[in-house]
Amino acid sequence: MMRPWLLAGGMLFGAALAVFYIVRVPDAPPPTADAVAWVNGRPIARESYERALEAVATDRKGGALREGDRERILDRLIDQELLIDRAIELGLHERDPQIRNQLATAMIDFLVRRAEDEASQVSEPELRAFYEAERFRFERSTQYRVSVEGAAVPIPDGFLLEKEIAQRLGPSAARRVGALQVGEAFTLADPEITVRLLERRGGAVAPFEEARDAVEAAYLRHRGEVAVREFLELARQRTDIVVEPD
Repeated sequence: MMRPWLLAGGMLFGAALAVFYIVRVPDAPPPTADAVAWVNGRPIARESYERALEAVATDRKGGALREGDRERILDRLIDQELLIDRAIELGLHERDPQIRNQLATAMIDFLVRRAEDEASQVSEPELRAFYEAERFRFERSTQYRVSVEGAAVPIPDGFLLEKEIAQRLGPSAARRVGALQVGEAFTLADPEITVRLLERRGGAVAPFEEARDAVEAAYLRHRGEVAVREFLELARQRTDIVVEPD
């Protein structure tokens, strides 16, 4: 069975690019990427075609394409372009709120993915510079070591996160632990126990080596956010925008 994304998901992404390149920048030269077909001067990239073939083959028993699959898949990709053309002719990208929202989301996704791809080969010095500039992102969560006197409540003899204390003593008790000074205690009525804070640690920034994976993920997200912000700033500069007074 043909995967729905070949028409639905692919159309959304294709529509975003079609609207951007055709409606926003009509004077842009046509792409020169390797193509398997052209529809009204726009290419169907071989890479997209090969991905579609791979997806269909994965759905087939034994992972092999059947006779005629290649022609049918190419036909569906051509149909997709024709449907996008018609949608643009009808101005759906201008007057249908749902499509406009989908296009905006697809454009953001496109900008973010492109920026993340470009940043994926980030060097170690760049990552360390980002870590130093954004240290607050990599603070460890506060942990507590408590003792419980009274009824038998299973509390490990070690450091716990607030949510782990909440699982054992309840959310209210966990919040009260967080407000204690080391050595202070409070008493619960049901069950009748005394909870004492023995030690607190946390809030410190994790060392770069420990946080490296998180640093790289945060860096890629950051590059995506910057790409969207820079695109919008440049678009505003190049666009005639008039805001009507109240």
